[in-house]
Amino acid sequence: MENFLFIVREDLQRLKEEGTQQQRIQEMTKWCEGLAASGNYKGGDPLKTNGSYITKDNVVSDGPFIEAKECISGFILLHAENMAQAIAIAQTCPYILDGSMALEIRPMLTATMMG
Repeated sequence: MENFLFIVREDLQRLKEEGTQQQRIQEMTKWCEGLAASGNYKGGDPLKTNGSYITKDNVVSDGPFIEAKECISGFILLHAENMAQAIAIAQTCPYILDGSMALEIRPMLTATMMG
C-alpha cells in the first residue's frame, strides 16, 4: 500500500456562503467514514480559508488572496494500492461527482524513497 495526499480545492465564493461550509464538512465526514471502513482513510481535516503566505524574503501576505478563485479547503491522507486506485477512490467523492470540488492527488514519499 502507498500513502497519498488529497489536497481539497474549492471555490472560495461558495465557501463564504452562509452555512455552506458546515454542510460540506458534514458530507465529507460521511464520505471519509466510508473510506475508514474500507481501510483506506488515514486522516485529514478541513482548513480555514484564511492564512499566510511566506517567501524567502520573509514577506507575509494574509489570505485568502484576492486574485484566487479557489482555495485549499482541506486535506485527506489515504492508503491505496497505487495511483489508479487513489484516483478511483477520489472519483467517489460526492463533491467530485457534482463538479463543485477538485482533488489534487499526490503520492507521498517514504523515508526509503528519499535515501
